[in-house]
Amino acid sequence: MGVDKIARLFKRVAFALRAKRHAADLAAELEAHRAHVQAHLEAEGLPRAEAAARSRQAMGNMTLAREDAREVWLGATLQRAWRDAVYGARALRREPTFALTALLALTLGIATTTTVFSIVDAELWKPLPFPDAHELVGVHATKPGGYDEISASEFLEWRAQSRLAKYVAANATSRRVLRLDRAESVTMRPITPDFLDVLGVIPAIGRGFTDEDAHGARTVILTDAGWTRLFERVPSALGRSVSIDEQAYTIVGITAGTRFEIMTEPDFFGVLDLTADPARERVARTLDIYGRLHDGVGIGEAQAELRSLAARTAGGPAGARSGRSLRLGDLQHDVSGYNWREMYFFFGAAALLLLLSCLNVTGLLLARALRRQREFAIRGALGGGLTALVRQLIVEGALLAVPASAAGIVASVWLLRILSVQIPPGHLERGGHIQLDLRATAFVLGLCGLTTIVLALTPLFFARRLNLNLTLGQGGRAIGPSRRHRSARSLLLVGQVTTTVVLLTAAALFAFSFFRVSHTPLGFDPANRVALRLSLSGPRYSTDAALAGFAARLLEQARAVGGVRNAAIGSSSPLDSRSGAAVQIVVPERPRPMQGQEPTALIRTVSPKYFRTLGIGLSAGREFTDADVAGAPRVAIVNELLARRMFPGETAIGRQLEVIPRLRTGWTSRPGSVVIVGVVSDVRNFSVNEVEFNNLYLAFDQAPAPAFELVAAAGVPPSEAIAGLRAAAARTDSALPVTTVATLNQRVQDAMRGDRFNLIVVAFFALGATLLAAIGIYGAMACSIEERTREFGIRIALGALPRALVVSALSSSLKIGLIGGSAGIAISFALARLLGNALYLVPGQHGGLLYGVKATDPAALASAAITLFTVVFLSGLLPARQAVRIDPLIALKTE
Repeated sequence: MGVDKIARLFKRVAFALRAKRHAADLAAELEAHRAHVQAHLEAEGLPRAEAAARSRQAMGNMTLAREDAREVWLGATLQRAWRDAVYGARALRREPTFALTALLALTLGIATTTTVFSIVDAELWKPLPFPDAHELVGVHATKPGGYDEISASEFLEWRAQSRLAKYVAANATSRRVLRLDRAESVTMRPITPDFLDVLGVIPAIGRGFTDEDAHGARTVILTDAGWTRLFERVPSALGRSVSIDEQAYTIVGITAGTRFEIMTEPDFFGVLDLTADPARERVARTLDIYGRLHDGVGIGEAQAELRSLAARTAGGPAGARSGRSLRLGDLQHDVSGYNWREMYFFFGAAALLLLLSCLNVTGLLLARALRRQREFAIRGALGGGLTALVRQLIVEGALLAVPASAAGIVASVWLLRILSVQIPPGHLERGGHIQLDLRATAFVLGLCGLTTIVLALTPLFFARRLNLNLTLGQGGRAIGPSRRHRSARSLLLVGQVTTTVVLLTAAALFAFSFFRVSHTPLGFDPANRVALRLSLSGPRYSTDAALAGFAARLLEQARAVGGVRNAAIGSSSPLDSRSGAAVQIVVPERPRPMQGQEPTALIRTVSPKYFRTLGIGLSAGREFTDADVAGAPRVAIVNELLARRMFPGETAIGRQLEVIPRLRTGWTSRPGSVVIVGVVSDVRNFSVNEVEFNNLYLAFDQAPAPAFELVAAAGVPPSEAIAGLRAAAARTDSALPVTTVATLNQRVQDAMRGDRFNLIVVAFFALGATLLAAIGIYGAMACSIEERTREFGIRIALGALPRALVVSALSSSLKIGLIGGSAGIAISFALARLLGNALYLVPGQHGGLLYGVKATDPAALASAAITLFTVVFLSGLLPARQAVRIDPLIALKTE
C-alpha cells in the first residue's frame, strides 16, 4: 500500500469520526443551494411561496440527496455494519442455546488446532534462533549400517580448502565435576573458537572465544542453562575462576537468553584445540560438524565441493572409506526432521476436530436459517438485496467466530502451559520452547476470517430459493424444510459421524497399543531397584586401575548399607538413555562379512552380581566372577537374541566373538576376541517400545568405564536405600557428585510416558469429536421432531403406538450413523494404507507411535463402531422419546 493510499485512508477515518458535524454541514449546504435558486426565481418576479415550491421541485428529494451523498462516506459503511452487528447480537441473545453451542464448538476446534499448530510450528517450521538461519548446514558421514564419524584431520583439511562455506566443529558433550561450595556434576561441550561466531551467537555478557584461547588458555563460556542452575543468574559469575575436574578455568562469557536448539544445551562451552597431534588423536572420528554457507551459495554446490574435498582425504587417518558417503543438509531439517511424522499426525487429528466443529456449527446455522426463511422473505419484499443479506450474515458469523477465536487463544495459552509440563523430556527435538507467538496469532486470525466467511455464507448457499408469495402466504404457520435443506443437513451429519469414527479408531489403536506396551516383558525386575549414576574424571581416574579400584571400594561401601540386598556396577542399566555404545561383532572362525555389514551389538561393562541384582535371568553358563579381572582371559556374556542370531541351533557357551569398535577412544575401543561364558535374558534397553537389540556384556575390571551406574536391590523403601547409597558414594570419594538418581520403577513409568501422552492427546481429540457428534445429532433430531410435530400429532390422534413413533423418529439417526460409520471405517482403512509404516518404529528413520497393533486392527475398528452407534442411538433416542409426549390438540394448534 502506497503512502498516498495510506494518507487517504487516514483522512477518510478522520472524516468518519466527525460524521455528525459533516452531516450538518451537508444539510446546510443543500439548503443554501435551494435558497439561492429561490432567490433567483424571486428576482425574476415569482411570488415568494411559488419560488420556494419551484426551488424544492428543482432540487428533488432533499432526504435522498443527503443519503446519496453519505453513500460515499466511510462513516455510512461503518454505521451499516454497526446496525447489522446490533441486529445480529439481539438475534443471538434471543437464541442463547444456539449461540452457546456454536461458540463452544468453535472454541474447541480453534483452541485445539491452534495449540497443535504452535507445537508443530515450534518443532518443524519456525527458523532456528540464529541470524540468517537458512544459511546454516550440518555435515554427516554415513556408511553401510549407520553413521560414521568425522576425524579432526579431515575437518581441518576441509576447513582450510573450502571456498563455499565456513565450517566449525564441536566435540561430544562430557560430564565433569565442578567445585563450588560443594561438588556439582556439570556438562561441558568443547567447540572450535569460532563456533559461536559462525552460528551468529554473541555472548550477552562478556566475550566469546578467540584463537588465543585455543592454545593453552583455560577459559569457558557459561550457557544460559548453566548460569541459571549453578549461579542463579548472578552477573558476577563473569570472570570467576572455577575448578572443573581439579583444573582452574575462567568464565569469559555468558550466553544469557540464547537457546541452542541444535543440541542438548551443556552447562559450559570449552575450547576445542585441534592443532596439536595428541588432541587430533583424542577427538578422532568424534566431531559434530556444522557450517554456514557463504552468500549466494546453495546446498547442492556446497555438498559437491565437500565430497570433492573428502575424496582427496580418503586415505587419511580416519580409516577405511569403503561405502562411506557425506551428506550436507539444512541444519533446521536435520534438527527437527526425525519426528515430523508424529507432528503431522497430531496436526491432522486437530484439523479433523476443527472440521468437525465447523460441520457442527454449519448444521446449527442451517437449522437456524430454516427458522429465518420468513424473515429473509420479508427483507426481500421490502427491497433488501442479496448484498445486504450477505453482509448481515457475515457480520453474524463474525459475532460467533471472533469471540470463539478469542476464547480459543486463551484456551490455547492454558493448554500450552499444561503441555509444556506434561510433554515427556526428549519428546520434542528442539527442546519444547513453545509459546503462542506472532506466527500462531496470525494463524488464529486467518482461521477466524476463514471460519467467519465459510460458516456465515453456508446457510445462504443451502437455504431454499425463496418464493416470496409462497413464503409470506404461509402466514403464521411454520415453513417446512425443502428436500435440498434436508439433504444438506443429512450430509453434514454424515460428515460429522465419519470424522468421529476416524478419530475414535485412532483412539482405540492408541489404547490397544498402550495396553500392549504396559504388558510387554521387560526382561528385568524393577521392583525396589535403584540406580545412582557417577562420572569419574580428572587426573586421579585417568587409568583403568584407578577406575576399577574406585568401583571395588564403592561396591564394598554400598553392600554394607542397611536394607541393600545386592549391589553391582554397570556402564548403564535397562531403560537408560545411555544404554550401551554400539560395536560390531563377528565370529572369528566364520567367513567375515563385507566391511560395514557386520552385525551390531550394544556393549555394556558390568561387575559381578549385576544380573542377579537387576533380576535378569541367566539362561546358560555363568555370571561374571571376581576372577574376571584385567590380565585374565577376556570374557563376555550375551543375551538370548544375540546367541540365537549368531549361533542358530548351537550353544553359545565357549564360543568366541571378535569385537570391532566404532570409536577409537574410550572403554568401548578395545578390539579383540572375547569368550562367551553366559547367556542372559533379553532386556529393554532404551524404551519399552523398541526394536530388539543384540546385547554384549563385558567384565567391568577388564573394560572399566569412567561413567557408570551403581544399581542396588533393596529390601527397604527405595527412598531409604537411596539415602544410604548416596552416603556410601560420599564415603568413597566426597569430591565426586552423584549425577542422577532413579528408581527402576520410575524409569519404567518414564519409558511409557510418551505412549501415555500420545494416548491422552488422541483420546482428547476423540472425546471432543464424540461430544460434537452427539450435539450435532441431538440438535438435528430435535429440529426434525419439531418439524414433524403436526405429523406426530395426527398419528397419535389416529391411534399410532408410541413404539412406532419412536422407531420412526429414530430411524433417520440410525441411518446416518450407519452411512457415516461405514464411510469412517473405509477412510480409516485408506489412511492406514496411505500412512504405511509411518506409525511404527523404523530404526534409523523415525520413532513409533503404535506398538503391537496394526492400523487396521479389527478390534479397534469394532470398538470405534460400537462407541459411535451407542452415541448415535442415545443422541437420537432422547429427542425421539419427545414424539410420544406430543398432545395432538396442542400440535395442531401450533400450526
